Parts: sequence; structure tokens; C-alpha cells
Amino acid sequence: MTMNSKMASAVHIMCYIAYAQDPISRSEAIAASLKTNPVVVRKILKLLEREGLVELRQGRKGGVALRQAPEEISLGQIYQAIENDNGIFALRGQVHEKCPVARSMKTSLEPLFDAANNAVLTSLNRTTLAQLVSAIV
Repeated sequence: MTMNSKMASAVHIMCYIAYAQDPISRSEAIAASLKTNPVVVRKILKLLEREGLVELRQGRKGGVALRQAPEEISLGQIYQAIENDNGIFALRGQVHEKCPVARSMKTSLEPLFDAANNAVLTSLNRTTLAQLVSAIV
């Protein structure tokens, strides 16, 4: 199993845009900051755009800009934009219905996973993008 760094990348992207104070940041510059391919940045930007956190402009003078002030964007919003609907913990989609262990996982794990996912979101909602940007030295 590999670690998922998509959230860290999304927060990095959002901080870069807010910190740059450039009306339009370009995905190539953001990718250089992340040391990744611009395609990776564009995929994350599409998810952030879908949730209304950034505005993407196409073309030679295109780029990306925040749609809200950094003080109005929480890490919880970023998390919800880039993670799947289930959160960090999710039950397996396929279950062997004849296995008593498999059948019991839904009732046993679902409340625990829901509580953990809610705790993550609650924690992330306490921090704004502006708070992170103000800590950049």
C-alpha cells in the first residue's frame, strides 16, 4: 500500500497560488515548486476548479487564480475537493456474502470509519489557507 500525497500536493498548490500574489499563476511554475510534472498539477487543479476553489484560464495568457480570499478557504474544503466521497477510510466495494467475517465488516467498521472521517474533516476545517501562507518564510 502506498501513501497518498494528493492532499499535500493540493495544499501546496493552493499555498503557491496565494503566496505568489500573481493574478494568474501558471501550472509549470507550480509544478517546478512541487518537483512534479505539470500534468499532475493540472489534474489536481481540475478537481479544485470543480469545487469552485480556483479559476482556470486557458490559452497563452492562461493560468490559475483563487476564487476566494485565502482567509475564506479551509483545508477541509481542499480535502473535500480532492478526496473521494468516502474520505480516508472506506469499506471494500466487493464482499463475499457467504463469509460471516465479510458480512460483519459493514456493521463493525462503518461507524468507526464515519467517525474517523468526520474527525479528519473537523480538524482540517480549523485551518485556513491564509494561516498556512502566513507561516511561509
